[in-house]
Parts: sequence; structure tokens; C-alpha cells
Amino acid sequence: MGGVVEGVGHIILPVKDMESSLAFYQGLLGFAVRGKVNPVWTELEAGGFPLTLYLDEDSPVIALGPEGAGTPLVFHVSDYPVAEAALTRAGVKCLRESGHQGVIWDPAGNALRLHDHRARSQD
Repeated sequence: MGGVVEGVGHIILPVKDMESSLAFYQGLLGFAVRGKVNPVWTELEAGGFPLTLYLDEDSPVIALGPEGAGTPLVFHVSDYPVAEAALTRAGVKCLRESGHQGVIWDPAGNALRLHDHRARSQD
């Protein structure tokens, strides 16, 4: 018998302000809006990955561990140091973990890990 799940419906990320979150996810990270922007619920997509921003000022952020740098949300970039430099110039808080990955925080305080798959010899 096959499984009951047919696909991913929504990965929901709580945000505190839709406008600043859209500027971050769409403008800086490059996610595309699926459908229409809604002030409470907006669906995004990057590389076929769905991400829904949900305005909820009372939800806790997704940031795990004592420094809030743990996260189940991991996104691929082509070159982490290049991505980190661009995000740092834009005022995004970045924490480099290696030459290939690090953590950034969105305007709501949600932690996101970025990493690349470049050959380790390029460090």
C-alpha cells in the first residue's frame, strides 16, 4: 500500500510584518510569489520549494538552541561566501559556520541555514 501524503501543501513560517518579510524573502533571497500577495497569508516558491509566510505576531520564531542559530530550514545557494557578503551588505545578520554554510535571520527573527555544494577544495 502506498502512503497517504500526495505532496507538500504548505511549509508555514510565522512572520511579524508581511511587507518587510516579502522584501527579505522576495527581494533579497529571490523567492517568487505564487498567486497574489496577501497581508496575512502569502505563498512563495524557490526551486519548486513552497514556503508560506503567515502573519502571526504571537507565534514564536523558528530559532533553536541557546544562541537561536539552530533551524530545520535549510536553503541551497550557489556560493555561500558570496551570498553571505551580499546579505551582510543588505544589513542581514549572518553567522558563518564554515566556508560552505551559515545561518541568517529574517526580519521576524526566524533562523535560516544557507549552504552550498561547492567542492571542499575551494575553501
